[in-house]
Amino acid sequence: MTTPVEKNKAIVTLERQMRAILDASADGIITFDTLGFVVGSNLSAQRLFEYSPVELLGLGFSALFETTDSFDRINAGQLDAAMRLTAVRADGKRFPVDVRYRKFESNGESHLVGSIHDVSAEEESRAQLDQMERVDYLTRLSNRGFFQETIESYLQNIDERQQQLGIVMIDLNRFKRINESIGHSAGDEVLRTVAQRLENGAAQAMKASDRKLTIKVARLGGDEFAVVVLRVGQDDALLPVDVSTAVDHLLAELARTAFYAGDTPLWITGSAGIALHPRNGRDYSTLLKKADAALRHAKSSSGEVDFYRDDMRLTPSFYLKTEVELYAALLEQQFVPYFQPRVNLEGGRLVGAEALVRWQHPNKGLLSPGDFLPVAKTAGLISRIDLQMLELTCRQIAHWRHTGLPDIVFSINVSEQLMKSGRLLSEIERALGAHGLDASCLEIEINEEVLMEDVASAIEELQAIREYGVKVSIDDFGTGRTALRWLHDLPVDIMKIDQSFILDLANHPQTQSVVKSVIQLGQGLGLEVVAEGIETSEDEAVLKALHCVTGQGYYYAKPMPAT
Repeated sequence: MTTPVEKNKAIVTLERQMRAILDASADGIITFDTLGFVVGSNLSAQRLFEYSPVELLGLGFSALFETTDSFDRINAGQLDAAMRLTAVRADGKRFPVDVRYRKFESNGESHLVGSIHDVSAEEESRAQLDQMERVDYLTRLSNRGFFQETIESYLQNIDERQQQLGIVMIDLNRFKRINESIGHSAGDEVLRTVAQRLENGAAQAMKASDRKLTIKVARLGGDEFAVVVLRVGQDDALLPVDVSTAVDHLLAELARTAFYAGDTPLWITGSAGIALHPRNGRDYSTLLKKADAALRHAKSSSGEVDFYRDDMRLTPSFYLKTEVELYAALLEQQFVPYFQPRVNLEGGRLVGAEALVRWQHPNKGLLSPGDFLPVAKTAGLISRIDLQMLELTCRQIAHWRHTGLPDIVFSINVSEQLMKSGRLLSEIERALGAHGLDASCLEIEINEEVLMEDVASAIEELQAIREYGVKVSIDDFGTGRTALRWLHDLPVDIMKIDQSFILDLANHPQTQSVVKSVIQLGQGLGLEVVAEGIETSEDEAVLKALHCVTGQGYYYAKPMPAT
């Protein structure tokens, strides 16, 4: 029979065990009495709020949490048993917490115990990822996705607010040649300076207009920039004048002084195409296409600025010529795959390769995708190029397997046109079967914008492809709007971080923080994370420290022909 002394010892032992368990908890635990004053806390709570046990004892609920809800309502069970609150440390610093609480009785008295989890790191990561959906990290301008959101927001209430709007597309003249001559890193620095100058020009134009104009600049990709000019007033005659004046400020600031790549001065100018609402269209897509058509016309006619006109719907002669040459290229199989290795960052081991399309033009030599894919897309030929690349890549894989190449995975890029055709899976099955290949040797890459066109159909199509055994990756992650909205639901295996986040990563701590969040997000979802565009050992070292496992880029190898 247990004696009273033994019972007391058992109780003391149990209390010590409970105290040890509470203090071992990573979450703070605080007990309040019925009036909302602290009567107990664990070690984590004391560290979290930076109070000693004695200092914390007797503090009121309102001293620890900022909330419009009273403790009485919480204690009475009138609110959810879990909530996000703003907590207040001893030094007055605010931080977000998730609080879960429940009531219990002890010695005839009612108490409320709360489990407090600090979510500062989670909220910071989410804020960085939210920003990533909006910002082009090379230039710090708005990216394509956020630019579209901005325009659509303006257009929604433009008539009620008595405003007018123009969209401007700006392209740098001869930038490709400059970029090839000075190198990508120096080219990126030029693009950053271009962005700063365009923003300066926008500020000058707004000031000169007596604040009648609101001007926002975005980078759509490469050396392509877009500008929205929002005007207060509804005078159709003044809109083109004001937009044209704004563009003059932008282009003048762009060409104001030389750019420098090291000690080499570079003179860079721009061309611009303008589309006006509602004269040239009432929605974002139409206005952007027409601004782009005006830009192409300005460049082809050696002009600097052009407004969209209806006669621009006619394809310029150079565009028509390229389209005809693309048909010939398909018939004569002038497209060739170039392969860029994908490596394990720790040991440099080859783990895969991406097949990238090149055009072996009979007169112009080897052409990069940027030289012909925009025309192919408009002409409806891009899916045919995709299919030819699929066939050529599978043929090359079969040849390499026959000669004893290790069983690595090869990826090919898939366009929106091919995704929408409903033929992708059947064409993959045909190509693999024709060359006796297993599905596991192939990976398809799709970018975020392709997914956003029709998410439900994309999920269904990609699920079928994965079930067949082909891997699926999201390419250029961070440049579109898929990121947080759909990532949990997408049937994908691999996330490829866009090179704009990786270039010169070692010298940009803020971008490192964003990349870290992306890596953690992808790995948390069970995805393989690949860093694109690694060009230096310093950037590789940063990625290793951030626990990125796989990468590709010029640091390892440029895209190369099969032979």
